[in-house]
Amino acid sequence: MKRREAREIAFRLTYEMIMTGEYNSETRDELLVGADGDSRNFVLGIINGVAENKTKLDEVISEYAHGYELDRIYKTDLAALYVATYEILFTEVPTAVAINEAVEIVKAYSDSQSFSFVNGILASVVKKYGART
Repeated sequence: MKRREAREIAFRLTYEMIMTGEYNSETRDELLVGADGDSRNFVLGIINGVAENKTKLDEVISEYAHGYELDRIYKTDLAALYVATYEILFTEVPTAVAINEAVEIVKAYSDSQSFSFVNGILASVVKKYGART
């Protein structure tokens, strides 16, 4: 499984967590059927990291979502923001990769204008917290 596919699974699980308030182990297991160990660990690292750092992620996203409370942001956009912001703040994933992947996910799953909103927030996060290559 490619990283992009694994990241999309993490996004889908994060979206479910936003909608239901928790990660569903049955959904996780179903989405990870056939995944190799590296992909499984990558997905689990993201979803566990998002869950453990949700308060910090909420603060950072809120800081740059000018004029939008978190509950007003499209849930698909918020899930992509959680995954990418987690990767930017807490992992060694290059920031350009985290941003690009989030934008591509939003283009596939959300409103046609959402990608610029997500891109703008993530660019501001990188400006404040620094970029990794």
